[in-house]
Order: sequence, then structure tokens, then C-alpha cells
Amino acid sequence: MAKRQVFHSVPSKEGWAFKHKGEVVSNHRTQKAAESAAILAGHKAEGQGGLGQAVLHKSDGTIRKERTYGADPRSTKG
Repeated sequence: MAKRQVFHSVPSKEGWAFKHKGEVVSNHRTQKAAESAAILAGHKAEGQGGLGQAVLHKSDGTIRKERTYGADPRSTKG
């Protein structure tokens, strides 16, 4: 089974950050730009035959939306 790669769009001191494995990959001025980077990375992981997930956060840091790309083995409603 392919391992899921999780990408986050989170608020930061500089505006918004795109993170992977707890590390900042890039900083962005807008939430939309950071979300686009996370979504693109999720699609790229899927395109490489794996699973990708974009976790999009609100400005208070809580999760606003999660998107999964690839054949998700979980059978939960969501």
C-alpha cells in the first residue's frame, strides 16, 4: 500500500505557509496561494502512484477542509 503524503496550508508570521512533514516548504502572502501549493503537491503525489492529502487550515489554525487524492483505502464518509 502506498504511503499517504500530507500537505498543509497554515497561517504563519509571514502570512501563509505550505508545509510537508512539519517543515515549511514555501511561504505565501495569501491563503489562496498556500492552498494552491498544497493541492498541487497532493495531485503530484497522486500522479506518482501514491496518495496525497491537502489539509487546508483557517486563519485560527483549525482545519477548514481536507482533500484526498488517489485511491483512498479508507471507507469513511467525508
